Amino acid sequence: MAMSTDDQIEFVVHDDAAALQRLFTLPISARLDALATMRSVSSFDTAAMETLRQIHERGDGFRVEVDDPRYPIAVERLVKADAWGQIERELARAWEYQNVMLPGIHHPDRIEVSLTLGYPDDPVFLERTHGYYGMGSVPGTIWMVAWPTDYNETRIGACAVHELAHNIRTPNVEGPFNLAEWVIHEGLAEVFTVEVCGPESTGVWYRDVTGKVFDETWDKVVGAFGTGTTFREWSPYVLGDEVARRLGMEPVGVPHMGGYAVGRRIVERYLAATGLKAANVIARPVHELLEGAGVKPPATA
Repeated sequence: MAMSTDDQIEFVVHDDAAALQRLFTLPISARLDALATMRSVSSFDTAAMETLRQIHERGDGFRVEVDDPRYPIAVERLVKADAWGQIERELARAWEYQNVMLPGIHHPDRIEVSLTLGYPDDPVFLERTHGYYGMGSVPGTIWMVAWPTDYNETRIGACAVHELAHNIRTPNVEGPFNLAEWVIHEGLAEVFTVEVCGPESTGVWYRDVTGKVFDETWDKVVGAFGTGTTFREWSPYVLGDEVARRLGMEPVGVPHMGGYAVGRRIVERYLAATGLKAANVIARPVHELLEGAGVKPPATA
């Protein structure tokens, strides 16, 4: 992925609404290949095809092997919510804001953005994760999934802004990735989203992590900084026990998305101490943010 320090990012938001609607009219046996074509995946690319199967047979994507009358209705609801337009507008607005606040940082020249329909029969996805999320840790790509609900259909653009923050921070920080960096990533992405899209735009995933529950979560997450070497070891501290169990990991006593709540508090403390905005500090090293927030940095940060 080519990187620049200029003021331009090309956002390529793939509006797959019509293609999804067509896919749901095809015989079930033809749908995986149609989905692969939509995603520019060759049927000879076994790894990419397996990823598609994982998402749409066992993951949070719609079930490609099921004829479900709810699917085309849900796509139409995303169209009426202007989900793809939201993404395009909010990403452009977020980058304009970021570039004004901190010009000259490294960023991808081009970011490819895709939104796929989610799977409505998984309670963790629909109820705990509120039917939507994204992945943007690899610069140049943002992948999103949504099953439209009254809550999320107005916040899909804000979700893309969260992922853009990852796309921006990743090429600007050096050193090994670790749990502290992941927690800071999520905290910065959340506060950045609030700065761009408003206070009600995000945060629902961890809104119940308050009071004593938050204090206990803080101690567990911060106490684990400097430990582990893999995402498998770190994920329970960021994503919480429910997701850990689902992924076959040992729960550690962290509520759903508890690491996000901790990361947001660390960033908010740092910003309160410095008077800065998340967009000003999105490229600052993890140890600086921890120290400025009064958190003892891990030895490996």
